[in-house]
Amino acid sequence: MKPMRLLCFGILLTGLAFVMPSSTRAQKASEESDAFFKSPKVTRVDIEIGDKEMESLRREQRKYVKATIKVDGQVVGRDVGIHLKGAAGSLRAIDDKPGLTINMDKFVDGQRFHGMDKWHLSNSVQDPSYISEYICGELFRAAGVPASRVSFAIVTINGKKKGMYYLKEGYDNFFLKRHFGGDEGNFYDGGFLRDLDQPLQLVSGKDDVKEHKDLKALVAAAREPDVNTRYQKMEKLLEMDKFLAFCALEAIAWDWDGYPINRNNYRLYHNPKTDKITFIPSGMDQMFGDPRGPILPGFNGLVARAVIETPQGRKLYYEKMDEIMKKVFNVEQLLKKLDELEAVVQPALESVDAGQGKNYKGQVNRLRDAFKVRQKTVEEQLSKIKK
Repeated sequence: MKPMRLLCFGILLTGLAFVMPSSTRAQKASEESDAFFKSPKVTRVDIEIGDKEMESLRREQRKYVKATIKVDGQVVGRDVGIHLKGAAGSLRAIDDKPGLTINMDKFVDGQRFHGMDKWHLSNSVQDPSYISEYICGELFRAAGVPASRVSFAIVTINGKKKGMYYLKEGYDNFFLKRHFGGDEGNFYDGGFLRDLDQPLQLVSGKDDVKEHKDLKALVAAAREPDVNTRYQKMEKLLEMDKFLAFCALEAIAWDWDGYPINRNNYRLYHNPKTDKITFIPSGMDQMFGDPRGPILPGFNGLVARAVIETPQGRKLYYEKMDEIMKKVFNVEQLLKKLDELEAVVQPALESVDAGQGKNYKGQVNRLRDAFKVRQKTVEEQLSKIKK
């Protein structure tokens, strides 16, 4: 080959090298995270934080500091970004048993942990079973609603044991690409007890719809006084099938602290490809508290209430719930999953907290009983509505 042709060929390859990495990187990240979350397991996570950084976290809990992360004895990241997470019920100080957000490439580009840019260590102080979010995440995903995957970890900070945690997939661009085929849209954090008519944090998607106009349009549609017109307007702005599944499962799992009932623990994604919004559940650590509760609890979330108040929305809500109970909420399979999770979590928990380990079966049995009662209660209520 002549020199000029070789030069052009090299330039072409160089150009391809700049075009290919994004899709290749996303595919590799997806494969690595799929492998990590394929089956439940307990990993050991050792976090090393310097004295100045520890003092910073004592003063400003949400401000990122640098840390070194080891998993099962191997360093997976240096100068990793880390800050405290949690709200009123779960927030703990850094010297206690803190919930943590890990941002692998906050300070060093390209760092990943099993394909994840961001992940969380949840202290589970409101869920002594440690498995509520694991189970509910599987239910939501099976119903077509995006939700984070979960594993487990024993955590130390600067050599001090902090105990058992559940390790949760973060809402990074790989999460968005997996569920939506892209990450260009507006991604919002619902914050603490905030509805869509209040300022929500725009986490990513700054090249999408500006000035929260996507949320403002949905709020305006939800406030349409004519219920028939309202449903039509909301259907154009909301991924309605996913939203009905989201609301139905929130009620089935009795998530009193989620968006439909309490305007809390949720994320939102505006998909520029469809110009529609999807609700994403989060913080599912207090589920099945009232297994005999009504299948249509009081919805305080503006969007949930607006949909359910329409004849079309209420009818489709009950139909979606019936579908979920038949195809997703399979008690026999759920009980088998509880057996599997108990066998993984209990020995690890006992190794760091003998008291919790000893009482762990009782925590899992509460869920076993709740699943059975909830199935019966929901089916009885749906039967009455059909009649």
